[in-house]
Amino acid sequence: MTASLSPDLLVTDLDRSVRFYTQALGLREMDRVNGPDGPFFAMLERDGFRLMMETAHSPDPTTKGLLDRQGQAPRATVNFWTLVPEVGAEERRLKAAGVAFHGPVEKPYGMK
Repeated sequence: MTASLSPDLLVTDLDRSVRFYTQALGLREMDRVNGPDGPFFAMLERDGFRLMMETAHSPDPTTKGLLDRQGQAPRATVNFWTLVPEVGAEERRLKAAGVAFHGPVEKPYGMK
């Protein structure tokens, strides 16, 4: 197994979030877990990158602890850096999908 880092986002509407990330960003749903209150977890993937999402209905004690500390409404600011072979092609694909985004931006350390 290759080491990797997978963000785990807390979302209020799992179906809506999965729809956005699959339709607009090209990820595909790999897994979904349902509980008594409906789906509470999904894992998506694209080109080896995995993104996990959970709702407040998750039975995971870590998620419950986080929600207890911050309140039931998930809130955070997250910057995602995605490495792609052709930045221009990805920018065109995102625009065609109607995704609002900022960039690409040239960074002082050479990334775009």
